[in-house]
Amino acid sequence: MRRWVGLALAALVAFSLPAVAAAQEPVPLPVRKVVLFKNGMGYFEHLGEVRGAQVVEIVLPSSQLNDVLKSLTVIDLGRGQIAGVTYDSAAPLARRLAELPIDLRSVRGLVDFLNAIRGTEVEIRAPGGTIAGRLMGAELRARSINQTTTQVVEVSVFTPGGEVRIVDLESAGGLRVTQESLAGDITRYLGLLGSAHERDLRRLRIQTVGRGRRQLYVSYTSEVPIWKTTYRIVLDEGQSPLLQGWAVVDNTTPLDWLDVELSLVAGAPVSFVYNLSQPIYARRPVVPLPEGVLVSPQTHEATLEEQEAAVGGALALRAESDEMRRSRERAASLAPPEAKSAPGMVPGRIGEMVRQQPIQAAQAQALGEQFEYRIRQPVSIRRNQSALLPILHTDVKGEKVSVFNDSRGDLRPRLGFWLENSTELTLDAGSFTVIDSNAFAGEGLTQTINPGERRLLSYALDLGLEVATNRGTERVRVERVEIHRGVLRFHRRVVEKKTYTVRNNDAKPRSVILEHPVRAGWELIDTAEPVESSASFHRFRVEVKPKQTVEFAVREENPQQTTYALTNITPEQITLWVRQKAIDREIEQALQRIVAKKNEINALNQQIQALEQEQNEIFRDQERVRNNLARLGRTPEEANLRLRYIRQLEQQENRLGALRAERARLEDARAAAQKQLDQMLQNLSFDRKL
Repeated sequence: MRRWVGLALAALVAFSLPAVAAAQEPVPLPVRKVVLFKNGMGYFEHLGEVRGAQVVEIVLPSSQLNDVLKSLTVIDLGRGQIAGVTYDSAAPLARRLAELPIDLRSVRGLVDFLNAIRGTEVEIRAPGGTIAGRLMGAELRARSINQTTTQVVEVSVFTPGGEVRIVDLESAGGLRVTQESLAGDITRYLGLLGSAHERDLRRLRIQTVGRGRRQLYVSYTSEVPIWKTTYRIVLDEGQSPLLQGWAVVDNTTPLDWLDVELSLVAGAPVSFVYNLSQPIYARRPVVPLPEGVLVSPQTHEATLEEQEAAVGGALALRAESDEMRRSRERAASLAPPEAKSAPGMVPGRIGEMVRQQPIQAAQAQALGEQFEYRIRQPVSIRRNQSALLPILHTDVKGEKVSVFNDSRGDLRPRLGFWLENSTELTLDAGSFTVIDSNAFAGEGLTQTINPGERRLLSYALDLGLEVATNRGTERVRVERVEIHRGVLRFHRRVVEKKTYTVRNNDAKPRSVILEHPVRAGWELIDTAEPVESSASFHRFRVEVKPKQTVEFAVREENPQQTTYALTNITPEQITLWVRQKAIDREIEQALQRIVAKKNEINALNQQIQALEQEQNEIFRDQERVRNNLARLGRTPEEANLRLRYIRQLEQQENRLGALRAERARLEDARAAAQKQLDQMLQNLSFDRKL
């Protein structure tokens, strides 16, 4: 059974189709220039020779075709013309399969396939001879041989003579579809399915028109892997630090980069994907037409302070470094030949070997608001390969320090290098490795460092130092009282003191940089000025001699203000403030007068409320009396009761008149007292330090 399936599938793939005339062989156009950006975009230039009316081909991954179509520029540098640019269409696979006249998407085996093409003309090479006819169908049947049950495929064929022949495909030599149109459709169907498993590549073909030999220039942008930066810092006593930079470049394109001009730009211009290559189909409504026709898509922050001194020092150091380099070159030229060669060096002195290794650094320059490293020598990187390319090799200014920051969770300081970028180059963000005294010392990460900028780079724990911290809080009493327009403000300050205790257990002195957090609202007081400050930290320098302990205190104050409305203060609050010595005698008396006047107004309000309450009770009782009067009749008893109710109403009306007069007097007194209080609040003004 397995042998038959293999023969049948081989026969299906090998269907004969009419011959197609071979197209003109396209000409490849080599890459000559590559510019890589930090946002994952690359700029490519192709330059090559064309002759006459030739087709130039550039192979691209399908994912890059949108970028290329959006940015493609083609120039014939001779007198030729560009007739057009074509590329492989990429309609969705389901749509391309649906356009074929056969539908095999539900086929899951040989029997399903044969039943799907029933009615087609076939030839079967059976043991008794070739059987030709139209395929009627196929089915699986069980067969027992030597007590073993197997399944075989039986095919029914209707011959031209009207005979139905049943053939066991296990014994047949093969089955051939003789209907060429169907065989071609099956071949295309299987080809589309097979293309889905291949690498998704597109071929961009540029049709040129002209005479003779000419140069053709093509440029475009495309998505590429982000290029990366890594540095080597070599530290040796008595010598300037050496900075060596390398760039990691990946060529994941389907083209080889052979002797290309390569530039690396530390910038991220705006770029986006615009779907130009994908065919888009509009969703249109299905509308019936007449006659049934139907119509159908860990780093350290940079300082916030000016660094003019650092820039000037960087320029002076550059001249000094050039002189030191010339001195080394003169010494090397006078040395014996065996001393100049690598085998003559002392094994293990990697730092000195790195210094003397000649490296062709990249040419660096500003490129608008970005920065460019242009590799001086042509670069060759094969497709699907990567390269480590030198971009920097120069002396820099800096010093070894120890950096302590307890907010990062380290119990010990970190060894660091305080780099001053004296190269006049922009150092891109990346990793770095430190070689100290010809040995690996550690590694870390850095952010972008601009020319003249100073940046801390930490790379290892400093096991020779121990640092302990102690924090204390001191709340200072009210220092200033301010009263203005009815508002009382107490001005206090909270002082915190954090003490750093640094112990140097090493035999060498240490320069320790303490990173102290910058907190909003807090100011440094009675503390040495930090050597610099970043957005999040003050940096203090502490020098510690061998086998000694040094304490460094950082004092900060946080001004606080408490506000009270004078109309809301109570005698109890005044008593508390006097006890706390937050106010003096004069302020106390002024506040007491305000409280007394406020109490006077409150007493008048209470009297007015009492009168209003009595008046409301009279109104309710009068309503009851009037209701009773309305229900009385004409009897003598009811007449006496009516007179009684009338006298009661008369008395109540007299009382209401008295209440109105009393209330008017109280309201006048309250208005006068309120006016006096407002005047007191308006006139009361203090701004006094206690």
